[in-house]
Amino acid sequence: MHTSESLNTNERLLQPAPIDYDPVVSLAVSPFEADLSFLQRMFDDADWKLFTAHTYKEGMAELSRELIPVVLCECQLPDGNWKDVLSRLAPMLEPPRLIAVSHHADERLWLEVLNLGGFDLLATPFHEVEAGYAIGTAWLDWKYARHQGAHSRRHT
Repeated sequence: MHTSESLNTNERLLQPAPIDYDPVVSLAVSPFEADLSFLQRMFDDADWKLFTAHTYKEGMAELSRELIPVVLCECQLPDGNWKDVLSRLAPMLEPPRLIAVSHHADERLWLEVLNLGGFDLLATPFHEVEAGYAIGTAWLDWKYARHQGAHSRRHT
């Protein structure tokens, strides 16, 4: 039996959620079925919730229906790209954190994503621990900003 202190990062991601757990919710927008399947398995194992879309248009429709804190977006979509998605997220009251995804991730693209307001860049094929860390961190950042915004609105 492992204690929480002895669990490695990957094992912690796959532990059952406590009763009062607030699950990570994300949207993955990618035309690549293999990437969506990998993320769906990862989210299912972690008891997180994942919405999926294959195109920019499908992704924007999903965002209009659900409160989604984290968006993973393939850099090139059939009908747009990650910059198009980022431009739709930016004006939102509580904008989701965008994690760009690319088979051709490099330092130049990572810097571009960060400089334009994205949260992170993930390379594919995904590495489960790296992807879990990036998604979890983006979700916590969104949740913290949301809490801070609610706190400041109550005191103004």
